Amino acid sequence: MDYRLLSYLYYFNVAKDYFECHEYGEHLWLERGRPVVLKGLIQAAVTLYHLQRGNVRGGYAMWQRARGYLDEGRPVYEGIDVESLIADIDAVYAAVPRQWYRRRVSPDAVAELYLPTVYVRIVDDSVQSRLSTYTPPALP
Repeated sequence: MDYRLLSYLYYFNVAKDYFECHEYGEHLWLERGRPVVLKGLIQAAVTLYHLQRGNVRGGYAMWQRARGYLDEGRPVYEGIDVESLIADIDAVYAAVPRQWYRRRVSPDAVAELYLPTVYVRIVDDSVQSRLSTYTPPALP
């Protein structure tokens, strides 16, 4: 697995740093010729980043686009269970009050919802086990 995809998974699943996750994904996306599914994975991280920061409107709009891009990778893309990722992020937004979909709220208000944690499920156990001890290299 490419180190940037592994780093994406590390930042998404372990560090929960969706901004860094997006950075590694974007590097890979650009080098690989901008595949639509990778764009969806990047935007999946960005939607959660926006949501954490209270930008529900921006996050939800991003999710609507990302979901469409991820459809091309169903059910599994490069060992990533895309089907489950879509379902999990849909579940997060189902738990967000609908009236928030068009606004910003405080990050504390989002935290008080106790939204489900989203993990990118990986079908290859050897990749999953590497993440707990993985240290992402710096991007060039």
